Amino acid sequence: MTTISLAEKKWERKMKNAGEKWKKGITGKSDEYAKGLASFLGVASIRPDVVKAYEEGVAEVTPAEFQSAVSGKGKVWARKLKEALT
Repeated sequence: MTTISLAEKKWERKMKNAGEKWKKGITGKSDEYAKGLASFLGVASIRPDVVKAYEEGVAEVTPAEFQSAVSGKGKVWARKLKEALT
């Protein structure tokens, strides 16, 4: 049976090399972001300034910065997941 500690270890393994994958996965995806967000909110569209802010935010964060932000944070991830669900 899977436990929170096993999930934490899996998350840590997954995040070891996530920076490049993260950057590749979101770069140039502002249209998809806007469509998904609009669908989630049940509106026709998202304001252009919101989409532009998303694009600028993506451009500002390097893969290395993202990697640094998530590395070694398995315990934090597990704690926040548990807090959110209990």
